[in-house]
Amino acid sequence: MGLPHLISIVGAGPGDPELLTVKALNRLQHADVILYDALIGDEMLKLAKPESVKVYVGKLNNDGQNQVTRQDGIHQLFLHWAAKNKKVVRLKTGDPMIFGRGAEEIRFCKTNNLNFEVIPGVTAAVAGSSLFSVPLTERGKNSMLLFYTCRKENDCFPQLEPLVSVLQTGSPVVLYMGLHHLSELAGRLSEGGISEKMPVQILCKISQPGQSSFSTNLENVDNFLAEKRPCTPSLVIVGEYAERI
Repeated sequence: MGLPHLISIVGAGPGDPELLTVKALNRLQHADVILYDALIGDEMLKLAKPESVKVYVGKLNNDGQNQVTRQDGIHQLFLHWAAKNKKVVRLKTGDPMIFGRGAEEIRFCKTNNLNFEVIPGVTAAVAGSSLFSVPLTERGKNSMLLFYTCRKENDCFPQLEPLVSVLQTGSPVVLYMGLHHLSELAGRLSEGGISEKMPVQILCKISQPGQSSFSTNLENVDNFLAEKRPCTPSLVIVGEYAERI
């Protein structure tokens, strides 16, 4: 017989409550406790039963939180509510396994013998591609796709050479958390031999109220960002065929 409590690590998708999977909605409606991320909106939380405990555990860019401490705090909440035999939903933006720290939470649950499950969510790249008609793959054009987190490590972009190699095939690269360093990355890609005319799509607030999209290219990224100042959260798609249909 399994443990009576259950922790559901749930992908909430990009923001629109209608993009929740049926399984995710079911878990949300039956949860005793919901530990939710920064980009989870009020409309989604309203789908939960009114008496459920809702705890914000999210982070925003440059919000001053120590991310190790924050994640440890989430893990301790797992233990706390599991000990009270409560059904917990860890509601995560997008998909738990794509830049969502889902792996860390799974390992913690396994190490501590917690009864858990993982429910997939629609990641922003897939949602943005469909909602803005920017194909990520297309027959006869590109044969692969790369997801890349546009974070710097030791003041460098990690794995830049493979990134350049993928773009040289004509296949697109999707930049998660890409706006902050986009100008610098555009310059590095140009230095690496990528055409300055390479299309760049910036998709803002995907599936959320006020969603918008912008088109530019590598050589105009600086001017574009200064003029348009796109809002966050945003996703960036770079690629030879990364153009709206």
